[in-house]
Amino acid sequence: MNYRTAIVATVALLNAALAGAGQAPPQDVIFPLDQVQPGMRGKAYTVMQGSEVVPLDVEIYGVLRDFIGPRKDLIVGKLVDERTKFTGAVHGMSGSPLYIEGRVAGALSYRLTQFEKEGWCGFTPIADMIEVGEVHGGTSRRTSRLGLERGEKRLAGEGGVGLPTMANAAERAFQFLPADSGGFRPLAVPVTIGGLGPKMFEWLRSEFAAQGFEGRLLPVMGGGGQEAKPLKGSFEPGAALAAVLATGDIHMAGTGTLTWRRGNRVLGFGHPMFQNGKVAIPMARAEIVATISSYLMPHKISNTRQVVGTIQQDRLTAIAGEIGPVPPMTELNIRLRSPSGERKFNCRLYQHEAMTPAIAASCVGETLMESMDYSRDFSLTLRGDIELKNHGRIHLENFYSGSESEHYGPAREIAGLLGELLDNRSELPQIERIAVQLDLDDKRRQTHVSEVYVDRDKAKPGETVKVRAVLKPWRGEQHVVTLAFDVPENIRSGELDILVGDAAAADALDGKSGRIRVERPQNLDQLVSVLNRRRPHNALYLRVTQKADGIVVADQRMPALPPSAMQLYDSNRTMLEAVRIERVDVIEKRLPQNAVVRGSQTLKVKIE
Repeated sequence: MNYRTAIVATVALLNAALAGAGQAPPQDVIFPLDQVQPGMRGKAYTVMQGSEVVPLDVEIYGVLRDFIGPRKDLIVGKLVDERTKFTGAVHGMSGSPLYIEGRVAGALSYRLTQFEKEGWCGFTPIADMIEVGEVHGGTSRRTSRLGLERGEKRLAGEGGVGLPTMANAAERAFQFLPADSGGFRPLAVPVTIGGLGPKMFEWLRSEFAAQGFEGRLLPVMGGGGQEAKPLKGSFEPGAALAAVLATGDIHMAGTGTLTWRRGNRVLGFGHPMFQNGKVAIPMARAEIVATISSYLMPHKISNTRQVVGTIQQDRLTAIAGEIGPVPPMTELNIRLRSPSGERKFNCRLYQHEAMTPAIAASCVGETLMESMDYSRDFSLTLRGDIELKNHGRIHLENFYSGSESEHYGPAREIAGLLGELLDNRSELPQIERIAVQLDLDDKRRQTHVSEVYVDRDKAKPGETVKVRAVLKPWRGEQHVVTLAFDVPENIRSGELDILVGDAAAADALDGKSGRIRVERPQNLDQLVSVLNRRRPHNALYLRVTQKADGIVVADQRMPALPPSAMQLYDSNRTMLEAVRIERVDVIEKRLPQNAVVRGSQTLKVKIE
């Protein structure tokens, strides 16, 4: 035995002694993948309750080649510990480090089927996890290189790049955890959600599934953040690690296990969370309240403690981060005023393109749905701002009233606006603050446009046209309102279309339906401008239009273009990214109402 081999063997024996004591051994050496043999015994380190790291006995069965991906193998084993007799590998154990002969070999990351009873599991090789930091900057090149050299083997020629993020449509069709009963699947990340009642929890859970995260993320109701009550002890391999999605009055965090630490650099999970590549997710410690045994969905439930740093990489074989600075989060401030008084709710949100709209909406919805002020019939004024770094703000102003389903209106509106902002093709915005003020009472204020009259069917330029609308309030007496406009002097002869109605009908004239509109903003400032033109529901709109050809370029309308310009556009000889329109606005007026307006009618006046 040469000197170097003797040193490695001695270190391994010392590490094995520490392993028997329940503390994860040091990680100065790794156990090379090519030395993994069937029949070997090992230990995986995790937290079953509280913050104490405990060892779990593992029996090794071999290696599945190319299982995780090309040249990305999976160590197959069984948990044979008394502690896991009724649980097997549970969701939340992702990242629990595996040691063989006192040297770190990998991280617990997969389990076999939902109803498996013998503790079958899979481990991501530690070299593939280290590669995440080495290639993408999540772990120090120097220390990871040192660890590989001391392990006496360095894997070469492996790119370490995760699978590409899928487009929404494909993502929703693809299930990372299919609902079949066979094969190894990655352990899900339990996302403990505190502060949401059953209704909003179920809605948010459906949003997780709709975004393609079913099987990757496991929403669990209950548990919250306790940043002011830090966990004692060291943050070492085997400890619970949380990725914070929201914190404050409403709290959400996905919990797994810390696998590897070198100085302030850490690796965990052994599989992705969102698989978004480069990220900036607040990283926190967690306290495990209990490990739940279940043949269907065994999992850990937890409270999140102090935030300690940033998760910087979310890749195929690991998440990687650094203890230290904490990334900025979006402030969400909600103020609810009602006849019973005023209450405030404050949260901070991780900005994620798919989930931030749903998380913010669930916070707003919870404020309304689980409030002591809730009543079936209600009226609600929404005001506020979405503040963007370097790009101004989007103003919130709307009115909702009606029955139960309308309570979700403000949440849907905020989710839609955030979705458009984060899904824009020009620039990823930094949302600094979302300020929401809700004024609520228990009266239903709705009115319906039942009839519309115009005082003439012909008019000349310069003349005044009067339009009368009959409004029928909810359980109230109908009344007549009058809107008048002067026909412009420069109007062309022909017919004017006069629309009197609600915001939806007025939007439809612009080619808008939900998030679909004819404007195609070319940068974030243009998108902000378009979103600030939204029409609130508590107004009666008069829109006078006339048939005329034109186009919309970016966020600007160019109506009534001369035939030569339209001929050039129609010939496809221009590089303009534009949409054709066939009407020009003559006049638009808004008559505010203390009620949600529904219904519309259109009349015609001939210009002589």
